[in-house]
Amino acid sequence: AFLNQFLTTEKLKELLPDCKDYQIDRYELPNLLAINFYIRGLLGDGVAASVRSDPQAKTLGEYLRAKIVTLPDSIFNNNQNKTNV
Repeated sequence: AFLNQFLTTEKLKELLPDCKDYQIDRYELPNLLAINFYIRGLLGDGVAASVRSDPQAKTLGEYLRAKIVTLPDSIFNNNQNKTNV
């Protein structure tokens, strides 16, 4: 629930300032407990046509994952956030 509320397109643009001028679409995937972002135009015409050194933007995902953000204490103290997988 936290990530779904926290990671908006505006927040993504704040965390990835190089992408601020791109149109970003956000897709919620509740059955997968996931969020997908599509940054329009980032990869040009697609992976095969891209001249980027990282044509699938994997490095961008790692860069985002490495960002430091402030989390509310409730995330760590709420038993509802624990899962038995």
